[in-house]
Amino acid sequence: MKKILLLGAGRSATVLIKYLLSHAQEWNASVTVGDQLLETAAAKVGTGNAGNAIAFDVTDESERKREIAAHDIIISMLPPHLHLLVAIDCLAFRKHLLTASYVSPELQEMNEAVKSAGLLFMSEMGLDPGIDHMSAMKMIHSIQQQGGAITSFKSGTGGLVAPESDDNPWHYKVTWNPRNVVLAGQGTAQYLENGIRKFVPYHRIFTTTEQFKISGYGKFESYPNRDSLSYISKYGLDNVQTILRSTLRKEGYCSAWNALVQLGLTDDSYVLNNLGEMTYADWVNCYLPHKPKWATKSVKSKTAKFLDLKHGILERLEWLGIFEPKPIPLSKGTPAQILQQLIEQQWKMQPTDNDMIVMRHEIQYLLNGEAREQISTLVLKGTDSLNTAMASTVGLPLGIMTRLLLQEELFLTGVHIPVMSQVYLPVLKELETLGIRFVEEDRPLTSKPE
Repeated sequence: MKKILLLGAGRSATVLIKYLLSHAQEWNASVTVGDQLLETAAAKVGTGNAGNAIAFDVTDESERKREIAAHDIIISMLPPHLHLLVAIDCLAFRKHLLTASYVSPELQEMNEAVKSAGLLFMSEMGLDPGIDHMSAMKMIHSIQQQGGAITSFKSGTGGLVAPESDDNPWHYKVTWNPRNVVLAGQGTAQYLENGIRKFVPYHRIFTTTEQFKISGYGKFESYPNRDSLSYISKYGLDNVQTILRSTLRKEGYCSAWNALVQLGLTDDSYVLNNLGEMTYADWVNCYLPHKPKWATKSVKSKTAKFLDLKHGILERLEWLGIFEPKPIPLSKGTPAQILQQLIEQQWKMQPTDNDMIVMRHEIQYLLNGEAREQISTLVLKGTDSLNTAMASTVGLPLGIMTRLLLQEELFLTGVHIPVMSQVYLPVLKELETLGIRFVEEDRPLTSKPE
């Protein structure tokens, strides 16, 4: 019997655990779920025979080594900075490792050693990164195999709120990590546009947007991710003229978030003390210039004049609560931390709310002298607060990858991301049977999409 060890039983692991347990008997495998909180792991595993829950502290070296040595495939759903501890032991005890996180430089440096040991360390096996790589590479390879020359590649992903749960002017709720939401876009974005490298600093990220429609779901916009240029080589697009990876939001979000950036409310580089004496309105007022003619005006009015805000943006800021005379419930914190605790309240998913994942690829290419465009769109809604679209799209690719390893259907060693057909074809095929499927269009470039 093969033994699977899953480390981390948080929200992102819910659907993965259910998938592994439902297939364990068929695979002749056992599943152990380890979490710092035993009750969390036990609640996810339930009472079936296929699963076992354990308390697991990744920083306890003897415990970590003991559990990794006793299993065959290790899946790490721990925070990204902890993967390396697991990876070192996986190499020492010759165990395969799967994660949904980006490959760190330290993990990449282990490639030759992992390969020599006959092991596979597959990272970026979630949604973004993960399904984005696999679905994009399927399109890219298909076009290239027909003799097409790709000139432009654009791709975006967003973790959003489902339309039926969308009840605020931002059209957004926190479906994942709130800190990542607050710090999004920090660092200069780099991409290629018409053969020219473009650098967009943080203060312009949320004004550098593109818009599109998805039938039945309305208007969306995207802002550029930090690093698109490295995907030229990762995706084998050496002659591409435009490459842009981005994050998706509903229309109107970016302009309002940009106002928070311009005010300085997303800064995480310094700490404000004595916050217990401040209201949100006092806090925002500290970032506004002093002008005698504004002396009698409200913070809302001064903010509108200072940033020259349109009504829709001001409405979103007001709804968020930054102009309220309510005390800040922190004694100290960075501006980003103050904003984070506010959005955690205001953008909180309610028990009956559902999330939604949107992913979209747009590829322009030349084939037999004709300019064409291929568009591939994924829209997936969660079914309840546990079986979210995010948990499904992060967890199921890892589950399917586990099956491929158990059934010895892969002939890969080393540190990899899922850009090869022997991985993406079976994974995408099974995802379709599980309801995660893309809608694809291919048209002459003269015909513009919605």
